[in-house]
Formats: sequence, C-alpha cells, structure tokens
Amino acid sequence: MKTIITPVFVLLSLIAFGQNNAISDLWKLYGARDFESAIEKAKPLLNNDPNNADLNLIIGRAYADKADYQNAVPYLLKTTENDTNNSWRKAWAYNYLGTCYFMLQKYEEAEKYLNECIKLNATKNATNDAYGKSLLFGYNEFYNSWKIVETEHFRFHFQKMNDEDIAIYTSVREKAFTKINGFFNSALPKKIDFFVWESRDDAKSVLKANLGFAKPEFSIVHSHYQQTKGHEMTHVISNYSTTMLAKTGLINEGTAVCFDQTTHDKEKIVKGWLKANSKKVAIKEIWSNWGAYPTELTYPLSGLFVKALIEKFGQEKFIAFFGDQSYEHAKTVFGDELDKFINTFEGKINS
Repeated sequence: MKTIITPVFVLLSLIAFGQNNAISDLWKLYGARDFESAIEKAKPLLNNDPNNADLNLIIGRAYADKADYQNAVPYLLKTTENDTNNSWRKAWAYNYLGTCYFMLQKYEEAEKYLNECIKLNATKNATNDAYGKSLLFGYNEFYNSWKIVETEHFRFHFQKMNDEDIAIYTSVREKAFTKINGFFNSALPKKIDFFVWESRDDAKSVLKANLGFAKPEFSIVHSHYQQTKGHEMTHVISNYSTTMLAKTGLINEGTAVCFDQTTHDKEKIVKGWLKANSKKVAIKEIWSNWGAYPTELTYPLSGLFVKALIEKFGQEKFIAFFGDQSYEHAKTVFGDELDKFINTFEGKINS
C-alpha cells in the first residue's frame, strides 16, 4: 500500500508545485502591467481549476486595470466566493469590485463592496485604498446631507447650494462640457461625478487634499463652487481623447488652463510676473522641470503655450501628440517646426 500512495503523493505535490510556479509567473506578468498576456495565460489554467482564487483574481484585476469593468466583475466575484480564508485575495477582490461597480454606475454595489473590504481588514494596503476610494467616491457619512443632481454628462454632488443656483451651475457646466468635448471628441466611460464643495477646509479635512482636483481614471472632479467652469473637467475629458502614455505638467495643466472657459488675460499675467521677477521664459526647461517653477507663472504660461500650439499645428496633430506629452514625442509629431515655434513663442512672451 505504501508503494502506491507515495508515488501518488509525489505526483500531486509536483502538480501543485508546477501550478504555484505558474501563478507566480502570472503575478509577475500582472505586476509588469502586461494585462493581456496575464489574462491569456491564466484562462487555460482556470479551465482546469475554475475555483482557484488566485487565477480568478489575476484575471479580474487585469480586466479592471484595462478598464474592462464588465468582464472583470464575474472573476472578482468568483474570488470572493472561493477565498474561504478571507485573505488578501478576497480583500483586493472586494476593493476592485467597488471600483468596477462605481465605473459601471452601480453606485450601491460599489459602496457595498468597498465597505466589505474595509470591514474585512485583511491587509493594510487594500483597506486603506478602499477607505480612500470611499471618501473620493462620496460614500463617507460626511456626504449624507449632500444633494445629488444628475444631468446628461454629470452626476453632481452639492455640499450646500440652493435649487436656483444649482440649476444655473449645472447648466453652465453642461455647456462647458459640450464646448470642450467639441474639441476632444472623447467617449467617457461614465458620467463625471462632480463634487461641489462649499468649504475648502472641509475638503482638506475629509480628502486630505486641496481643491480642486480631478481623478480622470474614475471620471471624478472635486471642486470649490467658485472655481473655473472648465479646468478640472478638461482633465477628465481630455484623458479619454486618446491612449494616455505619459503626461507632463506643461501640456496636461496647460490644456486644462487653455480650456478652463475663463477670459483672464493670461499673457498680461505672465508678462507681469516676468517683469516683477526679472525673469525670462525657457519653454524646454519648464517642460522638463515643471515643478521647479512657481504655479503663478507656469499655469497661465502653459495655457498660452497649449493654445498657441493648437493654433499652429491644429486639432488633429495635437490629439496625436497628446497621449505622450514629452518634448521628444512632440518633436516626432510636429517635426522641425516645433523648435522654430518655441523660439517664436518665447520671443513674444519675453518681449
């Protein structure tokens, strides 16, 4: 009997060892953000072991990180059903389900699964991430008194505003959306969840961040009610105009400033700052070292630069460039004319 059991045990151990190695390799693919390969290689293994929590989690997370939320959900649910140890696997599956359902605009389910992740508290990273999302998505009890108003392209959340002002505010933002997206032609994955704060201090206390800001990956804006109509909205809209590979402050913030729907004389602001500080503009330096310069200069300057860039090269070329906002890619798209354009722009601003 012993001679029969031992080879079988060894065989089963080898199979388990081989599967563990395969799963480890799949996690490496996932960690390298090679989501397509991770999915492709995991599915045949899942056919032989359909209840494997790791395989379901890898596929579910990979789909979610590819923004294919609908396909992600069944695999993530399968993970929660089969992780009987309530491990980090279930925690991250709950976390990702919260994100997927939010992006699918199934808001009650999103809140439910983020709360499940927090309650499970199986791993610090998953718990903290879920808690951060619950604040960002508007699920904290702080938001209980807020008013939600849906329009064609937005799901507005108002901290405090009367109905008459809400009607004006939402109408103005819808018009801004139409104007901005007339340029970008973006297909957003969901309505923009647009949080309108009355108190900057409250936002700082709850979100641990200064207003305003956008989270394009979640189609979310958090804004003070007095902030510009279009700046943060543009961050979300433009993010879906092309495949985003690399962002730079000069171009990404410049685009938001360019489309912020204000009538500020940005050239006057920039020239006034340069004169007061006895400085000259060097676009390539700012392009590569955005954070080294004060926002009082960089924001209006970048808006002027992007506006001039679009006027010079046109919408089609700008969108072709926008996904990789590096100077090197700009040279590839715009060619030798780019440096001539930069010299002309600097000459005008520094005069």
